[in-house]
Amino acid sequence: MKNVHFPNLDLNLLKVFEALIEEKSVTRAGERLGLTQSAVSHALNRLRVTLDDELFVRTADGMQPTVWAMEAGPKVSRALGQLQRALAPTSFDPAQSDRRFALGVSPYLSAVLAPRLVRSFRTLAPHAELVLRHQERSISEALDTGRIDIAVGAFGRAGERFDRCTLFQEQLVWVVRDRHPLACASLTVEALAAQPHLIVSVTGSAEPSEGTLLEQGLERRLIWDDGGAYRTAMDRLGRTSSRDMTAPDSLTALAIAAETDIMALCPIRMARQFQQAFSLVILKAPYESRPIEVNALWRKDNGAHPAIAWLKDLLIAESAAI
Repeated sequence: MKNVHFPNLDLNLLKVFEALIEEKSVTRAGERLGLTQSAVSHALNRLRVTLDDELFVRTADGMQPTVWAMEAGPKVSRALGQLQRALAPTSFDPAQSDRRFALGVSPYLSAVLAPRLVRSFRTLAPHAELVLRHQERSISEALDTGRIDIAVGAFGRAGERFDRCTLFQEQLVWVVRDRHPLACASLTVEALAAQPHLIVSVTGSAEPSEGTLLEQGLERRLIWDDGGAYRTAMDRLGRTSSRDMTAPDSLTALAIAAETDIMALCPIRMARQFQQAFSLVILKAPYESRPIEVNALWRKDNGAHPAIAWLKDLLIAESAAI
């Protein structure tokens, strides 16, 4: 059992510990906390003595936490988040706040929503910090520990501890380069089936059965597909296709479509945003498909906090304008 010296435990040291766990870099942790590299190193040395553990080992890939630090990290983040919520003021003035907000978003949402959101955030809350994190494997854990305040994405089932609101609905379209053989044609299922195509999939699989992730009661969409509408349309015509390819994010899919004759299935807002820059043609799907609902998700016990409520309202307002 470790000989932890609790009388010497400073909350500021735990903030350094949390930053190092997440950033895995003394330099980045210092930038995040507004400390010099020397101050972070000094705090780490104090932590090692106080917690009776090496905590981090310097490697070619950065500061890697020890087994004990990896196990303690989420618990420390959760405890710090609970303490922050317990001591938080009952009112919130964005113009005066220096609070640090964190949003979990995908690359697609970063490109489509972030520009407007960041511009308004800087105007309304000039002293606050907004961190955009690409969504992690465990969104529920990130919300539970306070690593992110709100997650934005396409969510299905959610546990009782979460609440959400709809930001907008997204329709999927097929995208080709302007010199593609189908660029000036009326798209049909037959023509679509005859072309190589790709969809956006974090998992690297185009199978609908692998399109969602369920962890700790939270269901999240991992594939930007049309719910099987395309394959159903082909099945009705007795057509099959084995040329499904995947891209890890929408921007990659658009870049591939711009330079090849591969068709990409992408969210229409993303396609419109990069249509001119990539010389793309947007084609409506020749079959019926349901739109995808994009939500903001947060812990219920955080939703009433004035700061989180303000950020949620800002998300809703900016989403309505895209």
